[in-house]
Amino acid sequence: MEFYKVLPNDPPILMFAKIAVNQGRSPGLEKDAFYDAIMKRADDLRADGESHQQAFAKTITEDETGRLLYKAMKIAPGQEVKPSPQPAPPSPEAAAKLLGPAHARLHSQAVDHQRANPRLSYESAYSRMYTAPDNAGLRAEINREHLAASMAVVHG
Repeated sequence: MEFYKVLPNDPPILMFAKIAVNQGRSPGLEKDAFYDAIMKRADDLRADGESHQQAFAKTITEDETGRLLYKAMKIAPGQEVKPSPQPAPPSPEAAAKLLGPAHARLHSQAVDHQRANPRLSYESAYSRMYTAPDNAGLRAEINREHLAASMAVVHG
């Protein structure tokens, strides 16, 4: 097993890679940090006419720094590429406004029912209002709104 000496003038990512390989565990970095460093190194070493994939393969097999970063990446937890952050779901009020007037009326009823019954969650109050026999006509309007929205997506 190779031991990598950590030098004070090493870039931080190399320090972390050496520590990871020496200790057999990642010092707090995930795979994506090492992957990004490998990609940057591969771009720096890439020859004319060489693809990104060829440069990456050459870097992790022929370049000493690339091999070190690759070893550290294999040890580190996480994914090579971080998933893009998902937008926050819209609030119930915003969703009701987007979906149509019938949804907005049902949302309003659910909020009122939740205020009258504070132990209920919004979802539970919405479900109770949706399934209430008095709201059969409102349910039909909501279904029409869903159908109209679905058809708009299909037909552009």
